[in-house]
Amino acid sequence: MRLISTTLGSLQAATPELSTISSLLNFGELPVTRHFGSLALGRRVTNQATDIDTNLFSGVDLRAFWETIRLRWWVIPAVIAVAVGLLRVQTSTQELSPYYLLVRTYEARDPTAVLAGVGIDPASIRSIPDSSNQLFVLQSAAVRAEIAELVGDDVQVTITRSQPTFTLIDTVESDGQSSFVFKSSGAVTYTVRCDEVSQRSCPTAIDAYIAKASELRSDAFRAGLTDLKSIFSRIRANSSDLSLEVKIEALEELLKRLDTGFVQLSEYEEGRDSSVMIDGRPTYRFGIGAGVIVALLILLQLTFSDRRVRSVRQLSQLAPAALLGVLPPKRDAVRDRRAAVSIQHSVVRHHATKIRFIPLREVLDDSSAIDRLSAMLTATTYISLPFAGLSVPEITQPATGELDVIIVRRNLDLRTDVVEARIALESSGRILAGVLFVG
Repeated sequence: MRLISTTLGSLQAATPELSTISSLLNFGELPVTRHFGSLALGRRVTNQATDIDTNLFSGVDLRAFWETIRLRWWVIPAVIAVAVGLLRVQTSTQELSPYYLLVRTYEARDPTAVLAGVGIDPASIRSIPDSSNQLFVLQSAAVRAEIAELVGDDVQVTITRSQPTFTLIDTVESDGQSSFVFKSSGAVTYTVRCDEVSQRSCPTAIDAYIAKASELRSDAFRAGLTDLKSIFSRIRANSSDLSLEVKIEALEELLKRLDTGFVQLSEYEEGRDSSVMIDGRPTYRFGIGAGVIVALLILLQLTFSDRRVRSVRQLSQLAPAALLGVLPPKRDAVRDRRAAVSIQHSVVRHHATKIRFIPLREVLDDSSAIDRLSAMLTATTYISLPFAGLSVPEITQPATGELDVIIVRRNLDLRTDVVEARIALESSGRILAGVLFVG
């Protein structure tokens, strides 16, 4: 300390500006700087070594984020309600959609197989229409309308037919030559599927389709057997082959007891009734969790896009060397004195006798914080019109012994207004002590 005072004393004559600093050292002002740090010089209010926002979370202003949450807290329950509501609606839609599936598999009887015993090749009997075209008829709109009228409901029924398999057989003809014949092997199966919202109509509709399929097969086989019988009758009139008589009688007997019914092989049934309810607690937990995350992301985005001054950190970035202090809404002896020390230092340095407090856009609705501060200062204070309402002469008019202090109110004033007002007052020719944060 003694070395600094001696050095400043030797340079006082050459550098007039240092005389003020020397006087401050002599009058004991340096201990104020030692205790209050950069605050006494009007540069910084927060301690950068212990400021959580600066060190741990330099990318996020936690105080501004907290202010955004405090002011827009309703975003969190609103987003949670929307998330839970959407998930609940989706789950309810699934719960209230009944579902029923009935699948039956049938084997089609082959009434022509017995004709092989009398020397008639079953392959020589061609049903009209054949099995593929019968399936096409079953799926037609006319048959569907007929069954819908019979059942009393338009039921969606799908019928599929398995593809027949063939076996290659080596045979010897009457002339002694060999030939190969493709013989159908295995039974033909039909699969009938019904997808509906209730069980009420599916069994009846499947029975109606199977009955219609049996009727079509019966008519088709009857037409084929009748055609073959007529051919044998014509040949018998001009032939003495007695086997023809046996074949004709076999065809007549088969026509009398023709059976083209279906034999059911299997049945699969699956259903979900509308009264089945799913536990909604997982849905609520997931909706609440997702809603909280989305709400916090929205609030974080609002924090970054917000134009108002929410925290000391934001204001210190706008006026890094001009921040004088923070005045809380309620009396705080320590914080009030910190702000008063910064302003009093400017009063002493500039030999000021009057301080003009300047709001930015609106008149202060509560001046109690300024009154507390003024009571601790030696200079006379008054609050002027807002900066936006002052005329240019009022802003630039020189005043000996008068300081200007910009008042920035938390959550009310805009960041751009702080920058514009500070630049304008610094260029006005008057003495700008700095910026005071209120709130």
